[in-house]
Amino acid sequence: MKIRFEIIITALIGFGAIYMNCNPSNKMIKDSADATTLVKAPLQETHWTLVELMGKPVTDTPERKEMYLILHKDQNRVEGNGGCNAFSGTYVLKNNEISFGPLVSTKVFCPALTYENEFFKALSTANHYYLKSDTLSLTKGKIMRVAKFIAKQ
Repeated sequence: MKIRFEIIITALIGFGAIYMNCNPSNKMIKDSADATTLVKAPLQETHWTLVELMGKPVTDTPERKEMYLILHKDQNRVEGNGGCNAFSGTYVLKNNEISFGPLVSTKVFCPALTYENEFFKALSTANHYYLKSDTLSLTKGKIMRVAKFIAKQ
């Protein structure tokens, strides 16, 4: 009986170690000392770079600036860039729900204005968020992802 109990405890410890080492929610990066470090970006006060919009990858182009947002704690202010124009506004958080108030932006014309309009539409329709390590997903409902961001290092 005692040997069986020790085997069970050893197996549980082994499975726990395997789970901790294989958990995909933890992003591993290497620092200058070549040691691994866990990265977990906070939702607020992080520079979130847009990498996916309505299921399509977003990359920087010469005619489009970096598309990003920053959720500031102070007065729940949001600021960012839609690819052409800087924007700001307010947001509300409650559990995993998020909503953006009216956004104001500069009005510079550029070739990437279509992408910017899609970005602003995604922000206006988003009502949930999910934060996993260095990735922020905004969704409409609980499953339809409208925008995906990564934390800028």
